[in-house]
Amino acid sequence: MEEIFGELERFGSEFIYPNRWIILPILIVLIVGALAAAWRLRLYQPLVDHKYITAGIGIPLLAIAIPVGWYLLSPLWERSFLEEAAPEFDRSAVATTVPDEESTPPPATAARATAASDAGASATEPPATTAADASGDATASAAEADEGGAQLYAFGEWQGSDDFHFAEGKAFIIETEPGVYILRVEEFSVRNGPDLFVYLSRNPDGWEEEAINLGDLKATDGAFNYEIPSDIDIEEFKSAVVWCRRFAVLFGHATLEIVTE
Repeated sequence: MEEIFGELERFGSEFIYPNRWIILPILIVLIVGALAAAWRLRLYQPLVDHKYITAGIGIPLLAIAIPVGWYLLSPLWERSFLEEAAPEFDRSAVATTVPDEESTPPPATAARATAASDAGASATEPPATTAADASGDATASAAEADEGGAQLYAFGEWQGSDDFHFAEGKAFIIETEPGVYILRVEEFSVRNGPDLFVYLSRNPDGWEEEAINLGDLKATDGAFNYEIPSDIDIEEFKSAVVWCRRFAVLFGHATLEIVTE
């Protein structure tokens, strides 16, 4: 039964929802036409003539259909929010994963910089940094980062599996101490649904059967953390996933890019 509901859900999200503004007017016209035809042909008369039988069948059907429909559909529009504290870590590495167009000077600026360099530096210009100085600065920066404890290991951005199953926000893999990792989501928002869980997957494009379950989805919106089991090889995992376990439907994923070695 769950497989059938899963197939219906996928059909609805992949075909009906993207074409809803075409399908809805057609559906309204068909329903109105069917009701008008039934009225003209007096097809409702048997229901009126046998009203006790109609009530005996209709009321139990409604008593089953309404709770089941609410159970299956209500999570789609219910929302929740959670804000958990984040470990302190250096976020500057995130910028290196996305090309920054503003960091590249325009050709005219580059030409002027080259001309100024050729003209020579002034006598008051401080001496150039030596390789030893650069090495010392890098060592000092690394030491300062180590003092903070947590280190950013990987970063990604959430995306939905289709128009209906939206997902957005940021995903971080953070090493809180040597060999101990957490998955953190921030500025996060995802379509709600029944039986949603968060996984780590070796597939960069989302779900795989061997994905590691980190726990149920804590909230549809906000920022929160998941502990990652210590007995897995973190380097093998390429994406974070929101997965509907009951109906086997992908809601969203974030492809993870390693930012530190």
